[in-house]
Amino acid sequence: MNRIVYSSVLLVVMVEVFCSHLEAKLLRPSMNGEKKEILMVKSKRRLYYPIGSEGLQYMVEGPTRLEFISRYPVIKKKKRSHPYHFIIVMDREDTVMVNHRYKVQKSIRSVQHPKHSYTYSGNYYINLGKGTHNIELLQGDGLKYPVLLRVLAKGFQSFGEHKEILMPMVYQRSIKLVSNKKEVDYYECSYDLPLQLEVFGEKTLRIMNRLEFSQAMGQEEAYRIRVREGKKIIGIYYFNAERSSESRIIGKEDRVPGKWRSCDITVPQGKHIYSVEVADKEKTILTRYILY
Repeated sequence: MNRIVYSSVLLVVMVEVFCSHLEAKLLRPSMNGEKKEILMVKSKRRLYYPIGSEGLQYMVEGPTRLEFISRYPVIKKKKRSHPYHFIIVMDREDTVMVNHRYKVQKSIRSVQHPKHSYTYSGNYYINLGKGTHNIELLQGDGLKYPVLLRVLAKGFQSFGEHKEILMPMVYQRSIKLVSNKKEVDYYECSYDLPLQLEVFGEKTLRIMNRLEFSQAMGQEEAYRIRVREGKKIIGIYYFNAERSSESRIIGKEDRVPGKWRSCDITVPQGKHIYSVEVADKEKTILTRYILY
């Protein structure tokens, strides 16, 4: 079993599906889902499942995107942030420890435990390919209370005709990548060279990206992209990619592009300035931005 540990806000294990999202469906555990807790969120009842000692298990049909929404119960009201974590095991092979740290959201109340407080929600996303998948959620070590979790499944639909290709705010010469005999413009992004985008919502921003493989790198590599708006972290997206045998970077014969990956950001109404960064030092990615 591969054990991958990252402290992040959002996790995305991507498949190559060019898509956007439909309505979300709340999934119920196939095992150990007897205990429930109902939280009042903006006057709406939201069903959560505590991750107990036996964990939670889900059987999920793909392709689909899973959203893991978690909160941590807090007995004493404190202004500081509260760390918590849980573990996701996918198809009994890939294991990821999910780490969150959030302050108490004062407006959240529990039907069963009205005197308790709860943190802001932590959100992770996993895209699953075709077939039946086993998703197991395990409690983390050293926690005083069980993490509360709800899992949503979202289907996919086609892009549609209304899309716009965006350029970074500070002009940077694009890099030509040849794929399927077509030249496509990408923008280089790294730990030391973040990019900024001006985006107007209410829309969805898709970040297409490819890892640049050097000769010293293996056939498959993991990397992370961090997206900020000011000081607020919108998400840290995790990817695992392999070298592409069909694409090449013009002018960089010593580099091989990885297979493309993507992540979507929901852009609220109004103007937003997003900063896109590579969270791993000594790794460079090629990015392309589509607003739809």
